[in-house]
Order: sequence, then C-alpha cells, then structure tokens
Amino acid sequence: MPDDSQVFDNKPELLTGLDFYFNAFDELKTERQLGMALGPIPWYSVVRWAEFHGLRNPDDVDVLLRYIRAMEGTQREHEDKEHDRRKY
Repeated sequence: MPDDSQVFDNKPELLTGLDFYFNAFDELKTERQLGMALGPIPWYSVVRWAEFHGLRNPDDVDVLLRYIRAMEGTQREHEDKEHDRRKY
C-alpha cells in the first residue's frame, strides 16, 4: 500500500469548475443516514445546499444532484473493493 505522500503525489487534477461539485459532495456526505449500510445523501439536503450556495435554476440543481449521485456510486464501489480486499 502506498504511503500518504505517494497518494497525494498521484492525486488527479480536477477540471476547472468541478471543485464546486466535489466540495458539495464533501460537505454533504455528513448528511447520510447510518444503518446496516451507508445511505444516500438525502435529496432535500442537496437542494438545501444548492439554494444556500445560490443555485436557483432547476437544471443547475439537477446537474449538482447527478454529480453527487455519481460520486456516491464511485465511493460505494471503492468501499466495496476495499471491503473485499480486507476479507482475504
């Protein structure tokens, strides 16, 4: 397993403007319900976050929601792989 310096040296660069969506995901992931598994970020939390940050156009909010759901899916896949790796 690489050490922290290698992980940070190899981190991907975000395209201009995508940091907005990544920051939204990072802030909103604390809204998830915990149970047998980690639940999705609630829709109303994403909408509230969007409104607070000045997104009023429903199409813009929809794009934000799609990015959030895509990042959740990627995170879930990564966590599943890590879980499977640790089992063996």
